[in-house]
Amino acid sequence: MPHPRVMSMADSAAVETFARSFAEDHPSLHFGRFELRDEATILRPERGGMRIFWIYEGEGEVFLPARFRTKEGDGASLPPEYEAEAIPDKFAETLAVIREGRDAVVEAAEVPVDAILSRWGDGSYVGDCANDLWKLEHLPAPWSSEPAVDYALRSLFAECMDAGYSQKWKDSWERIMEGDQLVVVPGVELRVRGSFSCLTLENAERMTSHVPAVMRLRYLKDTAGGCNFDFEPFRRLPLTWYLRAPGDAEDGLNFVNSHVVNIAKETSPSHFHPPFGLEGSSPQNEFYLVLDPAAYGLDTHGRQASLIAYPDLRDLKRHEEHPLKPGDFAHIPPGTGHRGIDVFVNVLTVPGFKPHNEYYIDGDIEAAGGGAPFNPELVNLKNYEAIEDLLGMRTDSKP
Repeated sequence: MPHPRVMSMADSAAVETFARSFAEDHPSLHFGRFELRDEATILRPERGGMRIFWIYEGEGEVFLPARFRTKEGDGASLPPEYEAEAIPDKFAETLAVIREGRDAVVEAAEVPVDAILSRWGDGSYVGDCANDLWKLEHLPAPWSSEPAVDYALRSLFAECMDAGYSQKWKDSWERIMEGDQLVVVPGVELRVRGSFSCLTLENAERMTSHVPAVMRLRYLKDTAGGCNFDFEPFRRLPLTWYLRAPGDAEDGLNFVNSHVVNIAKETSPSHFHPPFGLEGSSPQNEFYLVLDPAAYGLDTHGRQASLIAYPDLRDLKRHEEHPLKPGDFAHIPPGTGHRGIDVFVNVLTVPGFKPHNEYYIDGDIEAAGGGAPFNPELVNLKNYEAIEDLLGMRTDSKP
């Protein structure tokens, strides 16, 4: 049975043991730990691939030269040395069709569509709408009663990759802190200085990056919803999901996703990701990198963060509870039921999130009658199939 593994990032031996074990099953992926203490260095790949650094403690600075391009700025505004790039003509034409046909958008799709349009103005488009497209993809099609508008919305999945950039016009050092993400690839290095600690992950088979080299939470749009405190909402995506097209069930462009969220027990669903891949995709491992809520002025209200796990989906009377604190790192294997409780966390998934790959089990836990904790507000949250049916499916089946 798959059990979660929880360790402190300060425990080098535990992190190294986990990294070796994970690499045995995923030979191209290498987790690690990086620390800088009141010094300067250059971040580079270790194995010739795409290497990501997630800061979980401390702060410092990164040197960003003129012509650095980023998709930040839809949260807090970027510094004045940045200028939003002109919107690509094709993308502007697509957005114009959607805006002109906004009244034909079905009611359920209005929120993500409005969020997509809100980033457009003054001849530019600021930030990444991939998360809004993710929400749109989860809604029944068509998304508009007008075929031209529905077609335009579907076109965004391909066109959004080239839109939303801002470019810097002078060199300078800029602050980085807990929750921020840095990316290096062969030929693209980053100069950093300060005192901070990172979890790292390198894909030795990925030589390029489709995301900016630096993504800072303060400059990203807050899309709080789902697993967040009602009274302290926070949900930002430094490495969001990209689907090649609506309905894409494969692993997509991302070998990993990252979103930082404040998870409250009131809104957190018990769920699992299937222990096998669907339609040619890989089973999804999930990780918690626990952050300090004080870094972003969030109040814990005296609550204790924890991870609840259900290691045997056929026996939901059994559960484990693991207390969590800033600097902890947890691995949740595929097929493990779990629920984050009152925790501010960078949620990572390998591979990145895929549509319709999350199965809710609060109703099943209640029905099991064994006294295991569940969210009573979400017992009616339904899946495509009952757990028994899903676990009996072939690995190439679709829910």
